[in-house]
Amino acid sequence: MSIFSSGNFGAWRTPGGDSPLVATHVTHTGDHELTIRPGADVGDLVAILATLPADAFFTEHFGDVDAVLVFRQVPGLPAMVPANGKPSADPAAASLPRP
Repeated sequence: MSIFSSGNFGAWRTPGGDSPLVATHVTHTGDHELTIRPGADVGDLVAILATLPADAFFTEHFGDVDAVLVFRQVPGLPAMVPANGKPSADPAAASLPRP
Protein backbone atom coordinates (compact mmCIF):
# COMPACT_ATOMS: atom_id res chain seq x y z
CA MET A 1 0.00 0.00 0.00
CA SER A 2 1.40 3.39 -1.00
CA ILE A 3 1.32 6.36 1.38
CA PHE A 4 0.75 8.68 -1.59
CA SER A 5 -2.89 9.27 -2.40
CA SER A 6 -4.88 10.57 -5.30
CA GLY A 7 -7.95 10.74 -3.07
CA ASN A 8 -9.12 12.38 0.14
CA PHE A 9 -7.25 12.78 3.43
CA GLY A 10 -7.32 9.83 5.79
CA ALA A 11 -5.42 7.74 8.31
CA TRP A 12 -5.00 4.89 5.79
CA ARG A 13 -1.80 6.64 4.66
CA THR A 14 0.13 5.29 7.65
CA PRO A 15 -0.38 1.52 7.61
CA GLY A 16 -0.81 -0.32 10.89
CA GLY A 17 -1.48 2.63 13.14
CA ASP A 18 -4.50 3.99 14.94
CA SER A 19 -2.66 7.18 15.93
CA PRO A 20 -3.62 10.36 14.09
CA LEU A 21 -1.17 11.63 11.47
CA VAL A 22 -1.00 15.00 13.24
CA ALA A 23 -1.94 15.85 16.82
CA THR A 24 -1.50 18.62 19.37
CA HIS A 25 -0.93 18.40 23.10
CA VAL A 26 -0.72 21.25 25.62
CA THR A 27 2.00 20.64 28.22
CA HIS A 28 1.80 21.61 31.91
CA THR A 29 3.91 24.70 31.06
CA GLY A 30 1.41 25.85 28.42
CA ASP A 31 3.55 24.90 25.41
CA HIS A 32 1.75 23.43 22.43
CA GLU A 33 3.40 20.28 21.04
CA LEU A 34 2.44 19.40 17.47
CA THR A 35 3.30 15.82 16.45
CA ILE A 36 3.60 14.96 12.75
CA ARG A 37 3.72 11.31 11.67
CA PRO A 38 4.84 9.93 8.30
CA GLY A 39 2.01 10.11 5.79
CA ALA A 40 0.74 13.53 6.92
CA ASP A 41 0.16 15.97 4.09
CA VAL A 42 -0.40 19.70 3.72
CA GLY A 43 -4.14 19.41 4.40
CA ASP A 44 -3.45 17.64 7.69
CA LEU A 45 -0.92 20.28 8.73
CA VAL A 46 -3.15 23.22 7.82
CA ALA A 47 -6.03 21.73 9.81
CA ILE A 48 -3.94 21.16 12.94
CA LEU A 49 -2.06 24.49 12.72
CA ALA A 50 -5.41 26.28 12.71
CA THR A 51 -6.04 24.91 16.22
CA LEU A 52 -2.94 26.65 17.65
CA PRO A 53 -3.28 30.10 19.25
CA ALA A 54 -2.66 32.91 16.75
CA ASP A 55 0.16 34.36 18.88
CA ALA A 56 2.05 31.06 19.28
CA PHE A 57 5.56 30.93 17.85
CA PHE A 58 7.85 28.00 17.01
CA THR A 59 10.53 27.42 19.65
CA GLU A 60 12.05 23.97 19.16
CA HIS A 61 11.65 20.52 17.67
CA PHE A 62 12.60 16.96 18.51
CA GLY A 63 12.02 13.47 17.22
CA ASP A 64 13.22 11.38 14.35
CA VAL A 65 10.44 9.61 12.47
CA ASP A 66 7.60 11.31 14.33
CA ALA A 67 8.54 14.99 14.39
CA VAL A 68 7.40 17.09 17.34
CA LEU A 69 7.29 20.87 16.92
CA VAL A 70 6.93 22.99 20.06
CA PHE A 71 5.07 26.30 19.93
CA ARG A 72 4.90 28.79 22.78
CA GLN A 73 2.56 31.73 23.25
CA VAL A 74 3.97 35.22 23.64
CA PRO A 75 3.47 36.25 27.27
CA GLY A 76 1.30 39.34 27.66
CA LEU A 77 0.00 41.13 24.60
CA PRO A 78 0.58 39.72 21.10
CA ALA A 79 3.65 41.35 19.51
CA MET A 80 1.91 42.34 16.27
CA VAL A 81 -1.16 44.06 17.78
CA PRO A 82 -0.60 47.47 19.39
CA ALA A 83 -2.42 48.27 22.66
CA ASN A 84 -5.98 49.48 21.97
CA GLY A 85 -5.50 48.52 18.32
CA LYS A 86 -7.62 46.29 16.15
CA PRO A 87 -5.86 43.85 13.85
CA SER A 88 -6.89 43.99 10.20
CA ALA A 89 -9.09 41.19 8.88
CA ASP A 90 -7.58 41.68 5.41
CA PRO A 91 -5.71 38.51 4.29
CA ALA A 92 -2.79 40.68 3.16
CA ALA A 93 -2.26 41.71 6.79
CA ALA A 94 -1.14 38.18 7.59
CA SER A 95 1.99 38.50 5.44
CA LEU A 96 5.14 40.35 6.42
CA PRO A 97 7.52 41.89 3.89
CA ARG A 98 10.98 40.39 3.83
CA PRO A 99 13.96 42.76 4.05
